[in-house]
Amino acid sequence: MKACWAIGMMVACGLQAQPQACTVNVYIINGLAVPAVMILNARLRVAAMFREIGVDILLRSSVPVRDRSDDCGAPIRIQLENSTGYAVPADAMAYALPYGDSGTCIHVFLDRVVLNRAKVFANALFAHVLVHEITHVLEQVDRHSEDGVMKAHWSQEDYRHMEFDPLPFTALDVQLIRGGLAKRRR
Repeated sequence: MKACWAIGMMVACGLQAQPQACTVNVYIINGLAVPAVMILNARLRVAAMFREIGVDILLRSSVPVRDRSDDCGAPIRIQLENSTGYAVPADAMAYALPYGDSGTCIHVFLDRVVLNRAKVFANALFAHVLVHEITHVLEQVDRHSEDGVMKAHWSQEDYRHMEFDPLPFTALDVQLIRGGLAKRRR
């Protein structure tokens, strides 16, 4: 089953729902000793999930050389860190600052993502957390969906589903992402 999911992800990377207008550059700033395999796995899964809706995301494992906007807006930064010292709800795995003009930052609490989780599931969850927060930045709207990857709180059924298949975007999320991308390009 896992092999089928991996093959499906690779096939999805080659498919595009519509022509690309631009590539969103996302930089993962690894402030922790996160294994390179986990980062690579997330890069593949995140890119595949966004390609399903015709959005090209390029995750880079480095610090951006510049914060200036390119053809698809300002680069998005993701800071990997632990939750110690943050005044956020105990179940929050990340948060985004979606309204910045430059250097938008997403904070991912890796200790909460991997806590007591099997490695395979932690990888799937990590990718979904990244997609959720990147979507907040791209939509430029503070909202959640009733279903799918943009749900405010994933259920046990959602967690079981994401281990083997990615949670989908709702039609409204796709529309908001495309609208947000149009704003970023201006």
